[in-house]
Amino acid sequence: MLYIHDFIKILIACVLGGIIGYQRQKKGMSMGMRTHIIVCVSSTLVQIISIDYNVLNKSNADVMRLGAQVISGIGFLGMASIIKEGGNVVGLTTAASVWFIACVGLAAGSGLYVPAAIATVIVYFILRDVFKIDKRIKKIKGDDNSYELEIVLNGVIADSNKINVIFNTITKEKFKISSINVNTEDRSNITIYMNVTLPPNKDANDILNKLLKYEYVKKICIM
Repeated sequence: MLYIHDFIKILIACVLGGIIGYQRQKKGMSMGMRTHIIVCVSSTLVQIISIDYNVLNKSNADVMRLGAQVISGIGFLGMASIIKEGGNVVGLTTAASVWFIACVGLAAGSGLYVPAAIATVIVYFILRDVFKIDKRIKKIKGDDNSYELEIVLNGVIADSNKINVIFNTITKEKFKISSINVNTEDRSNITIYMNVTLPPNKDANDILNKLLKYEYVKKICIM
């Protein structure tokens, strides 16, 4: 019976880790579904070991001791997603999501399924919608000039030099790039996600029309 409960905990950890990981992967972040699922399941397993050890050996050891090491140790993994691009720091949200999913794993491993699920749903919507809400607020105030671009390139003919051409074209138009993520998992398509801020008296369509002239640019979505 003990191991049935453990199996349920690990299964729940897979689902919850996959939910957050899917959102990050969809945004083209370096740490996607696999990383988040592995972190969540690993944290759950650590907590299972702590609890089952006490049950099987009739011990009164602190069940949170190993879990505390997970919380402090996961920071090293999160640091791998943080990079500095010019004057901007990119990857803080992904680092936070990895730390969060480790906490979810510990909760699942402790049998706290409902709090783990509720927290996961809340964070999922935060990751997905807060940027859009922020843009709407700025539009209402009339000071919004930032956009999120999704540029899909033909992976067969596009290479690093052509990707650099895209970046150079954007910067030459005085657009400020605040974040960049390149997803190359699909070999037929290279997807670039970036947040850009328009200079005064510039229209987003100006840059879109220039980028679409390149033969290896398949489509551009602006959000």
